[in-house]
Amino acid sequence: MKVIDLGQEALQAQGLVMKRQATRIARRVAYFLIAAVFGLFALVSVHGVLWAFALDVLHFNALGSACSVLGLDLLFVIIFGLLGTRRVADPVEFEAKVRRDRKFIEFKQAVAISTLTGILFGPIGRFTGRKAAGGLRNIFMRR
Repeated sequence: MKVIDLGQEALQAQGLVMKRQATRIARRVAYFLIAAVFGLFALVSVHGVLWAFALDVLHFNALGSACSVLGLDLLFVIIFGLLGTRRVADPVEFEAKVRRDRKFIEFKQAVAISTLTGILFGPIGRFTGRKAAGGLRNIFMRR
């Protein structure tokens, strides 16, 4: 039964690892979507206002106004893009990975012990044991 219990615990730990990874990937996708939406809205709605502000208030020429608006948009896209590329595992996922690895090692050891036990006490082991006992009996018995 220990082999089955260890196998179930290893699978539960793997399930938790996969769940946490899926949550992390979903969060990254959400950040990328926010970056894309913000980039699109920034390009569409704020460009005219910023261009006019840079042209009239800051006394830029037309090219300088357009470049300043583009630079601000790229700054926000880079900020949210970098937030989306973070690959930091949370503590629960890390702990689940450690638990999974430990249980998998215990599982392999239990399988090895049960295999060895099966060989020793199974048909091959009984046959070998009888032959060894018979050989010892022949050595120590009188004829």
